Amino acid sequence: MKRFLYWLWRVIPLSKRLRAPILWFGNRKFVVGIAVLILNDRGEILLFKHTYRKDFPWSFPGGYLQKNENPDAAIQREIFEESGFKINNLKLLEIILSPEMPRLEVLFQADLSGKPAFTPSIEVSEARFFPLDDLPELEPEHLATIRRYVHIGEN
Repeated sequence: MKRFLYWLWRVIPLSKRLRAPILWFGNRKFVVGIAVLILNDRGEILLFKHTYRKDFPWSFPGGYLQKNENPDAAIQREIFEESGFKINNLKLLEIILSPEMPRLEVLFQADLSGKPAFTPSIEVSEARFFPLDDLPELEPEHLATIRRYVHIGEN
């Protein structure tokens, strides 16, 4: 069946306007999250305390892509909206597939710009740099990500 559908796709003269909706409906959908790993000069990691998270309130700064938004613009927007911080020197680290749901997370590394002054938002009540040997309780996935990119011992 798959072979037949590929053959059909190749031989039927469909315009790009028709192909796009067919591809959209025929493929799996994902929510796309964005997050950023930020370390200060002492090697401490920046974490946000999210107001809507019950089990693990502390996590990476981040959020979700909006329609037609570029991931690097989205992470800069999210960080600014949630904290008033500006970031620079963005570097893509990895794209993570969530095991719980159809969700991709684009993980960046970045630096804070200037002298940041935290402004609480409806989503984030606190922002703090934590020493790597004194992290708050984090989602196991986030702790594993930190261990992949920052050299810390087992807790």
